[in-house]
Amino acid sequence: MRILLIEDDEVLASVLLQSLSQQHYAVELAQDGQIGWEYSQGTNYDLILTDVGLPKVDGITLCQRLRSIGCSTPILLITAKDETSDRIRGLDAGADDYLIKPLNLGELQARVRALLRRSDTPRSPVLEVGALRLDPSICEVTYDNQVLDLTPKEYSLLELLLRNPLRVFSRGDIIEHLWTFDDPPQEETVKSHIKWLRHKLKVVGAVDWIENVYGLGYRLSQKAISSGKSEKEITQKNPVQNSSIPDTSPSVEQQFKQAMSGLWSQYQGLMMQRMEVLQQAATELSSGTLTTESRKSAGREAHKLAGVLGMFEQEAGTQIAREIEQILDKDTELLAAQKSQLISLIQELGKLLNLMAQKVVNQTATSIEEEISPKLLLIDPDLQLGSQLQQLAYSLEMRWQQTTTLEGAKNFLQTTSPDLVVLNIDEIGLREESLALMLDLATHTPPVPVLALAVTDQLVDRVTLAQSGARGFLVKPVTASQVWETASQILEFTRSLTVNVLVVDDDPLILAALGPMLEPWGMRITGLDDPRRFWEVLQSTAPDLLILDVEMPEISGIELCQAVRTDPQWQELPIVFLTAHREMETVQQVFAAGGDDYVVKPVVGAELLARITHRLERSRLLQSLSTKDPITGLANQFQSSRDLQHLIAKAEKNQQSVCLAILNFNDLRQINIQYGHEAGNQVLQRWSRLFQSAFCNGEILSYWGNGEFMVGISGFTETERLVIQHRLNDILTKLRQQVFTAPNGDRFQASCNFAVVEYPNDGINIQSLYQVANSMLKQN
Repeated sequence: MRILLIEDDEVLASVLLQSLSQQHYAVELAQDGQIGWEYSQGTNYDLILTDVGLPKVDGITLCQRLRSIGCSTPILLITAKDETSDRIRGLDAGADDYLIKPLNLGELQARVRALLRRSDTPRSPVLEVGALRLDPSICEVTYDNQVLDLTPKEYSLLELLLRNPLRVFSRGDIIEHLWTFDDPPQEETVKSHIKWLRHKLKVVGAVDWIENVYGLGYRLSQKAISSGKSEKEITQKNPVQNSSIPDTSPSVEQQFKQAMSGLWSQYQGLMMQRMEVLQQAATELSSGTLTTESRKSAGREAHKLAGVLGMFEQEAGTQIAREIEQILDKDTELLAAQKSQLISLIQELGKLLNLMAQKVVNQTATSIEEEISPKLLLIDPDLQLGSQLQQLAYSLEMRWQQTTTLEGAKNFLQTTSPDLVVLNIDEIGLREESLALMLDLATHTPPVPVLALAVTDQLVDRVTLAQSGARGFLVKPVTASQVWETASQILEFTRSLTVNVLVVDDDPLILAALGPMLEPWGMRITGLDDPRRFWEVLQSTAPDLLILDVEMPEISGIELCQAVRTDPQWQELPIVFLTAHREMETVQQVFAAGGDDYVVKPVVGAELLARITHRLERSRLLQSLSTKDPITGLANQFQSSRDLQHLIAKAEKNQQSVCLAILNFNDLRQINIQYGHEAGNQVLQRWSRLFQSAFCNGEILSYWGNGEFMVGISGFTETERLVIQHRLNDILTKLRQQVFTAPNGDRFQASCNFAVVEYPNDGINIQSLYQVANSMLKQN
């Protein structure tokens, strides 16, 4: 479990870190409310523990901010003994619980365990599945009364799976829950922990209790769940979640089949055009007039048919098209037997396409009619509110669909997955049914964010709504502007989590099919069928991943990949290829050009999703490891040099100045020798947090190793230059005042000095500026 601790008192923070770490929690520390806010936006935490009295942003304001954007993470406040008003304000702001100083560590641990249980599903303090028993209060795991000797990470991994028995965790999810930023795992670390945890469970008799979900990750297996007294005891949620509300939305597989049915109807004419090219080639072949151009054209169309027919559950059609392509692609003159076989295959493929077309004709018009799906749903009897929201959304080309009953909402959601739902939980029927609908939307794929409207504002209401998956909460009466503002914040936050994928393929059917295949999993697809516009679209979309077709007219996917890999900005962009060829030569070309992976057409959704997920997780991990210093969490020398060079280039263009400050930890080597590297790392980490606290307005912060911290600031005036100098003097004073404790108990302080240089007065590039600053440091 991952906890964010926000505390500016170094002594108390140190005690809390030690106490929570002993309970196998992964804890990250922020020393003011602003850093805490930034941490909370970049990482998913299982619990936030924050003091009320914090610099920059106090704990109550921070709590309000988090709840306003739909954050449902449990929040535990630390308050002063006399500040009753703080406790009341904190609970009203959305906090789940509070502790009074001076803290009792036993009570702290108990309240943390209670909130972690509450954050997913109410359960007994001890987690039990069959003969397996995990007791968080003493961090002990037993099976049939046999104690399992687990490492801290194995224990935390098992607890994560037991607390969420039906949830699938990808490797990235597990890393986010169990590792802190200062403790980044290696590529195969998660896999290794899973392997050893399975082995230790197997030794005591719990065989195959952790299941691989192909392409997605890991979860507690159905075998493990069924070994308990009942599934209800393991997955029991609050009573409203067990109501008999049917699944209100189609499964991902159903959505995909419906979409593909519509696509076949939409592109049936294109399919028949491709078939006509093949039939024309067969006619010319029979009469002995088949030209080289007709043969090549027929081969191209067979290649495209082979790449898409399997996506419509026509694997036989894909196989036939492949055989046609293979015969046509031969460089030699066709033999009589080959001509006969080719004509026969083309006739067979034509019959199959005609059968598919007949099925579409027999479908009702409503099953293939293309509808425009509303993106926003209001479930509220207040028609005036719906009308006002519609007016607010009109300028953004969005529209609200309003329903005044739960039954109407369920019918609507059976065919449509909106981007956001505003749900009045008290005025459209039984609250239990409303909460059950909210939970269903929260567990939908992808999750549908819900903004809840309620007539009361009690702590129990907020807790219940958070447990049911609400992303936001407003108390009626509300104005349309209030609803729209909160809904817009939730939408913006949700979209920031979306993975952007650029697909380049000259076949419009492939582009159309990848949308319903990948979008249900939180990916936004941009399709491009003209590779000549590739660079323009790449720059404008800035994708997280690129999918390229190998064969395209004028410019191939291989050539596009080579161009991408020569540009420093896109060298690390994950690239997955699509190809209808299986031969080793094509595979070698893909990897030689710089591709990361490939998928053979016709595309299978599960396989493509698995490869994309793996590539994204690997890319994020490698990016973090390659651009950030593992000790301080700041940008490393390589990354910050690029960032600073961009800053200088921008300053040159705008005729501005750039200030570069170097702060040098003079005693690092001596402290490492005298007290060990652990003591040196302690200094670096604390100084890093102080830098982040002092510079949080877009400055470039980095650590270059050997005790050198760098700060880059641009676009300042003469007055601001004096302010920067003053801030650096302040932080230097704070750094020198820090007292550290070595592993042997000795207390020590660390010294530092700094130099400030300016572009273009002291140098015109990073190297020259660094040389001047280094000379100034030696003179000090």
